[in-house]
Amino acid sequence: MAVRKVSQKVKTIDNSEEIIVFLVSSTTRIFAPLNIPWHRRRETLTVLFCFLLPWLSVYLTIRFLRADRWYIFGSFLFYLIWMAMIRTYPTKGGCRKQWFRRLFLWKWFVDFFPIRLHKTCDLPADRSYIFGYHPHGIISVGGVGNFASEATGFENLFPDINLRLLVLNSNFQIPFFELILMMLGICDASRESCNYILKQGKGNSILLVIGGPLESLDARPSSEYILTLKNRKGFIKMALENGANLVPVFSFGENDLFEQISNPRGSKLRSIQITLQKKMGYALPLFYGRGIFQYKFGILPRRHPIDTYVGEPIEVPKLSKERITQEIIDEYHIKYIEALTRLFDTHKAKHNNANASLVFVDDPSR
Repeated sequence: MAVRKVSQKVKTIDNSEEIIVFLVSSTTRIFAPLNIPWHRRRETLTVLFCFLLPWLSVYLTIRFLRADRWYIFGSFLFYLIWMAMIRTYPTKGGCRKQWFRRLFLWKWFVDFFPIRLHKTCDLPADRSYIFGYHPHGIISVGGVGNFASEATGFENLFPDINLRLLVLNSNFQIPFFELILMMLGICDASRESCNYILKQGKGNSILLVIGGPLESLDARPSSEYILTLKNRKGFIKMALENGANLVPVFSFGENDLFEQISNPRGSKLRSIQITLQKKMGYALPLFYGRGIFQYKFGILPRRHPIDTYVGEPIEVPKLSKERITQEIIDEYHIKYIEALTRLFDTHKAKHNNANASLVFVDDPSR
């Protein structure tokens, strides 16, 4: 009996140790360990700061509007008048500052994932280019990291290519935040803005996230990349009008940063999201990533590599509007899809996507 009791106690101790080990390992998988290197904490805080910038700008706006001192309120009011009536940079090529694009802050941002830019061929600077970025992801993190700063070496890989990342005009309606966009060289994605930059010629180029906000509704980890491109042909016509070569760009890992609540096509949620997108310009995907101190849930993206490949340019002639027919637009649209597919198939196996595929769908709002 005594031996049996001792053996039972030993088993109990063993079971307790197993439970403790299980709980510790589970907690470690959920919460960030305490011994994380400083550089990783620095990167996490940088990404948090960047993701909160629009909301911090809104907070500052409210504070200035409620300022007690007349000269502070008056100065801010003048700034708002300048924003609304005087400034032209969002549609006139921006006001980029290279010193700002080279700040160490952006290097910490791209190192969080990390984001890497890959060149597949040279781009002569005697032409203008329209870079088409795919996929949109939730918020095009790879597009911002690679092309709105010099953190991944764009200016060294493609010297004399003066590239502008284009975003929705609503981003320029947020005081203070629009100043950051200005110094990064980010511009409005309107037709007026695109034509202004491309008409400058000689390396002046634009980057468009072709899928737009609606494509974000299909952004989730999957071996199937759903791209809203089938009936998106406006950028082809713009290329023909300006004689700008088309350059497909694909980012592996862009869709792996966040999970998204299920919203299959035809569902009630998807219908609501499409309706909101038509009215507000934003698609509002219901997504979640990781937190600051734990890995299961939060507003931050997951640490997942983003590898961006810049493909070979497609030669596009400059044609007058009268000579541009639907047949010509369709011809270059097919060439673009073929070039994008070729770029994807060439590099997908390098990033554990050997069985991945591209699915091209229509924009339901058109």
